[in-house]
Amino acid sequence: MSTKFKDLYDRHIEMIQEEQRKNERLAIGTLCSYVPVEILHAFNILPVRLWGQSEDISQADALLQIYICPPARHIMALGLAGHYDFLDGIVHSYTCDATCGLFNIWCRNLKPKFSFLLSPPYIDIDEAIEYSLAEHRGFITALENFTKKRFSVDRLRRSINLYNEARAYIKEIYDVKHRGAPVSYLDIYYINLCLQVLPVEMLISLYQDYLLAAKEMVSKGSGKYRILLSGSVISDVDIMGLIEQRGGDIVVDDTCLGFRLVQDRINEDEDPLTALVKYYLRRPPCSSRADFPARKNHVLEMISLFDVDAVIFMHQKFCDPHLSDHPFLKKVLDEKGIPQMQLELEEEEGLTGQVQTRLESFFEILEGK
Repeated sequence: MSTKFKDLYDRHIEMIQEEQRKNERLAIGTLCSYVPVEILHAFNILPVRLWGQSEDISQADALLQIYICPPARHIMALGLAGHYDFLDGIVHSYTCDATCGLFNIWCRNLKPKFSFLLSPPYIDIDEAIEYSLAEHRGFITALENFTKKRFSVDRLRRSINLYNEARAYIKEIYDVKHRGAPVSYLDIYYINLCLQVLPVEMLISLYQDYLLAAKEMVSKGSGKYRILLSGSVISDVDIMGLIEQRGGDIVVDDTCLGFRLVQDRINEDEDPLTALVKYYLRRPPCSSRADFPARKNHVLEMISLFDVDAVIFMHQKFCDPHLSDHPFLKKVLDEKGIPQMQLELEEEEGLTGQVQTRLESFFEILEGK
């Protein structure tokens, strides 16, 4: 694994604070990948995805039930510990009930200077586009009032172009891995994560350099089992590393921080705000925002596009949307003869002996086939 992007992620708070000091840029936290970061960027604001594990998750217990998913509890604990005191506000886009509850509890207790909750519709019809445009215009008005700056269509267009370029490079990195480049999935994980927490303009040249180097290493393939990793908020890097050490090659993912975010691009020939709204409405579906047929079709499409041999589900305990999907997806995969396994993760346990044993057994089954 290259450590460049991991090192950047590890230093992201320090780098954001330097941007705040030197360039007087605001930094606003986001709880979900459905937040339109392009609008924040058009106001010269740094979007910062709230992410990570606290040293003491129990700090969140006074405000969140213990049967809320671990990532939400970790983020709340980090907030209470002052980890995100540098933020100028927080924005969320309605997805699951847990993160919407987290948003409201965060605002009530940590009292950010700015907060906004977007409520985009769940279906892609003409009326949904109009409704979503109204929601995004309300977001823009709130940002204008907060920043004392006027919204600029031209600045939004430039922001869209930058994010399109960054996402296109990441998508191509997935492609060269699919074609046989020995790219570690942990590299892709941190490449994706950096786009969520660092200024997009500083990342594009780094993505380009990484892609050029990866293209030079494309070969006939590793002979490993091609894995689709599926879940919601997946941050267990030790488990990802073990999957690849044991003989798996995670060629694509179906997560809240992966290929779904880079698979499509925003139409640059259309009115920027309308194009942005359509992009988020039509993006490959998350379990929190899609019916099962859409999820099933997306997963099967990824399996076909990336020649996947097996699927590993990594689910957070109490993640109702993804856990509700799983029995139906499992049935579909079983009917098609595609091997699959599920890991249900709890709090900070990570790579336990039980998880390691189950993964070992799964790859022994694959070898037997």
